[in-house]
Amino acid sequence: MATLAQEYIDTREIKHKVEHLTVSTDDKHNQEQILEELFRALVKPKKHVPA
Repeated sequence: MATLAQEYIDTREIKHKVEHLTVSTDDKHNQEQILEELFRALVKPKKHVPA
C-alpha cells in the first residue's frame, strides 16, 4: 500500500492536515454520494476576504 501524505500546503502556503478514509464503492448509492460530495468540494465558491 502506498504511503499517503499526512498534510498538504495550499496556494497560500498554509499547511493542512489530511484525513484518508476508505469507502466501499460496491454499493451504487455510496458511489453516487462520494461523487456528489467530491463535486461539491471542487466547485465550492471561494470566500474572498476584503483587503
